[in-house]
This record gives sequence, structure tokens and C-alpha cells, in this order.
Amino acid sequence: MLDGIIKASAEHSVKVASLVAKLLQALVGHKREIDLEQLTAVSKSLLSEGSGFHVFLYLVEGIEVGVITVSQSAAIYAGGHYGVIEELYVEPEYRSRLIGKALLNRVVSFAREQEWPRLEVSTPEKEHWQRTIDFYRREGFVDNSIGERLKLNL
Repeated sequence: MLDGIIKASAEHSVKVASLVAKLLQALVGHKREIDLEQLTAVSKSLLSEGSGFHVFLYLVEGIEVGVITVSQSAAIYAGGHYGVIEELYVEPEYRSRLIGKALLNRVVSFAREQEWPRLEVSTPEKEHWQRTIDFYRREGFVDNSIGERLKLNL
């Protein structure tokens, strides 16, 4: 396939990790060193084990220019299993070509195939990433009534 969306497998680990590294660089920049080798190993592991982690790549002329990842989660408040969009990135020179929208639409279709009742996404801080938040809102996402997601590194 030269153009379009494919479901990634372990053989795509290097490219998936490379695109996610670019996303992390954009989000955290100089605040954190990004270890591409580690990202590749994690990508390969997640794509190999059937853990409920799924990756879709957007190809233009056979080259991967966008990535979206989604994982299965579960909660009683959500009605059981549901999807969480973990990462979405499109190479800067391919933005404003509806590639992000196409990747998101593919994940929405995938979520329906899985019979998940909802998809969630965490967005970066509002003051620096309003364009990202606006993108998700245009696509039908609404504020989470449960509150902001926090994390505890273990």
C-alpha cells in the first residue's frame, strides 16, 4: 500500500517508536531525554504480545508519516472495557492534510468493532496546546466529567 492507513505489527516497531519520539520531543522537549532504543523495545513488546495495545500508521507513498495508538482499559463507570488514545502524531510537513482526522476516524471505527462504549484521550496542557484540544473537540470529544488524569511514576 502506498497511501492510506495500516494496522502496525511488531515489524513496524522502529518506525512507530521514531514517530512517538517526535511526539514526545514536541511535548516535553528539553525536559526529558528521549531514548529511541528503549521506545523501540517497548513498541516491539507491546505490538508482539496482544496486550490490547493497537497502533495504526498513515502512509504517504509508502512512508509512515503519522501514528495513532489506542489501548484497551476498563472501568465500572465506563460500562466495562473502553479505548484510550495514547499517542497521535503527524509529521509537521503533512499536517493540515486531514491525516490526523483520518487516523482518528480509523480508531473510532476500530473502537466500534471492539464494541467499546467510549474512547478517552488525555490532552496536553491547555495554555500551550489549544490547537490539539480544539482538534479533539471538533471531532466530538467532550470534557471528562470525572476530572483531570494524574499519574504516579512507579
